[in-house]
Amino acid sequence: MAEKKNCEYCGRPIKGEPEIKTLRGIKHMYCSDFCFKLDFYDAPTLTYERLQNMYNLRCVSLMLD
Repeated sequence: MAEKKNCEYCGRPIKGEPEIKTLRGIKHMYCSDFCFKLDFYDAPTLTYERLQNMYNLRCVSLMLD
């Protein structure tokens, strides 16, 4: 059985290839470079719901009707 991989920052399961970063000789596994940067700069952990709220407040939808 394959080992399940979870992002070290957000805790979500990683689909596909993980983003592996080596910091001070220790390997870390993230779901994306975005999570790596948030963890690197010690940002508070975002839940999926809080991330969606941030996108709704600060981003413009490009979906066409």
